[in-house]
Amino acid sequence: MFVDMGYDDAETLDRVEPSWRAYFAEQMPTGVFRVWIAVIEHQIVGCIGLVMHSVPPAMGAHDGRVGYIMNLVIEPDMRRRGIAESLLTHVLGVLREESVSVATLHASREGRRLYEKLGFALRDIAPEMVLRIH
Repeated sequence: MFVDMGYDDAETLDRVEPSWRAYFAEQMPTGVFRVWIAVIEHQIVGCIGLVMHSVPPAMGAHDGRVGYIMNLVIEPDMRRRGIAESLLTHVLGVLREESVSVATLHASREGRRLYEKLGFALRDIAPEMVLRIH
């Protein structure tokens, strides 16, 4: 996934991997981080993750819960078969069932068309800014 997004520094990815593993091991049992896997003929072909954020109540997120969708990844030879849309539609259904009123994600260039098709839009009023501290 990260290589597809332009991160090709294997050394950095290797350094971060233990932190990812620790995060997933800690957060998956609590339900803060959830993952769904697509399997076809006993082979993993894709996955999607969901982080349930707790934020101060705000316009659009009156109860302070936001679902952050991440790591929607499909094996390259399995793309354009509706797998990503099925995974994303399932996660959006989970959010609706749990009455979470806001879902966010960071769109890759390749995924943007699907996200827009399902109703995601860029926020012009508050575009995200990032500062790397270290």
